[in-house]
Amino acid sequence: MADGGASSFIFLATALLISGTVSAVLISQYGDLASSMEQQRKGDEAHSKTSFDFAGDVSNVAYDTSGLDETITFYLQNTGEYLLDITSVFVQLDGVAISDTDLSTTVLPNPGDWDSDDLLQVQLQGNWGYADDTDISLTVLVQSEITFGQTGTDSKSTEARLNEL
Repeated sequence: MADGGASSFIFLATALLISGTVSAVLISQYGDLASSMEQQRKGDEAHSKTSFDFAGDVSNVAYDTSGLDETITFYLQNTGEYLLDITSVFVQLDGVAISDTDLSTTVLPNPGDWDSDDLLQVQLQGNWGYADDTDISLTVLVQSEITFGQTGTDSKSTEARLNEL
């Protein structure tokens, strides 16, 4: 009988040690999960507060053929809450990506940060050989400035009509 009490005590002590270890692992995993969920929430918030839209008349996009290169000019408006990064604007013209060297951007009316409600003038340079009144497809992707360690993105596509100057 004396051995039964000692072995029960050993089993009890072992069970308490194992349950303590499991509790520590579960608490650690819960902390990692909560941290991951917080980062996901911040990322979702950044995406929801990052937004832009085409501004002006997309059926009357300026198309200048007078220089060495042709120039297409259109406008975007920041309709979100976060500052947008003018250096990360990505444009596809009829499904072809425009390189950074052939794309220029200017914040209007005052150059600087692309804040809420500000316009961004986008100019594309190239040799496309489009005729006046040609319909083109524009796809634009923008990113927000880093806010709370997160970057939001937004993209839109539209059909536009060129108006030769």
